[in-house]
Amino acid sequence: MPYTHLPEGLIDRLPSPKGVALALTKACRSEDVSLDEIAALVQTDPALSARLLALANAAAAGGRTVLSAQDAVARMGLVRISQLALAFSLIDQHQDGACTNFDYAGFWNRSLLMAAAASEFGAPLGLGASDHLFTVGLLAQIGRLALATAFPKDYSVLVVQDIPADELLQREVAMAQIDHVNLSVALMGDWGIPVEYARPFGLHESSNVALFKPQSIPHARAILAHSCWQVANVLSTDGVDALLGDPVSLSTLQWLALGPEALAQRLAAIESAWRVWLVLISRHA
Repeated sequence: MPYTHLPEGLIDRLPSPKGVALALTKACRSEDVSLDEIAALVQTDPALSARLLALANAAAAGGRTVLSAQDAVARMGLVRISQLALAFSLIDQHQDGACTNFDYAGFWNRSLLMAAAASEFGAPLGLGASDHLFTVGLLAQIGRLALATAFPKDYSVLVVQDIPADELLQREVAMAQIDHVNLSVALMGDWGIPVEYARPFGLHESSNVALFKPQSIPHARAILAHSCWQVANVLSTDGVDALLGDPVSLSTLQWLALGPEALAQRLAAIESAWRVWLVLISRHA
């Protein structure tokens, strides 16, 4: 069930997983689905199979090489396979589109960097499994893409206007009866992302965490999400060195309590994960 009401008639115009990705999303929600059944579905999509094998082996860190879809599914697990298939499906379908002024490449660059940052910063703090954090980081901004997809002409006009964030949200509501923030949360709900992940990450643009109980996991995830969003914005345009020299960015990351060397290593790992994904999404069949 979605966590935010989607306006009537909008759902059919929004981005959604297709083909094998859709089948995997549905299958992984079944209580009695088997690894063999999931592997059989994966094998029907050679491009997805190749990508999953590459990711499984990249994560092996010198361990046993994964050679088959069955091994990849067994190593990664049903939930991660489903989430990765969803991610690849959305990226493949929306590397460009009809919304002339929407920066599709920039959108996915920032989303992938935010995903990598969420995983790299959040998992060691116990804020979620690395895979879950990556997925929710990737989808946190999906409402923007959804509006560009559903209202390409109107949103193309809107995105190039220099207006405050609050006004943008209001004008999105006037256009679509929902803003990109709530739309992100609603879509993540439809795709099976738990609300305790979706809501904090859906609100990543705001540093106001008052909606969440202090010291709770959702509260910490909201702080994480906002930090990762800011990191992604800087890395996507200026790179690691610029971020390390930017007092505002460093202040945003101060809550992580990382020394300069440890922070530089984490940021390098984020960039490395981002580059792996750039290679994988270039294998577009």
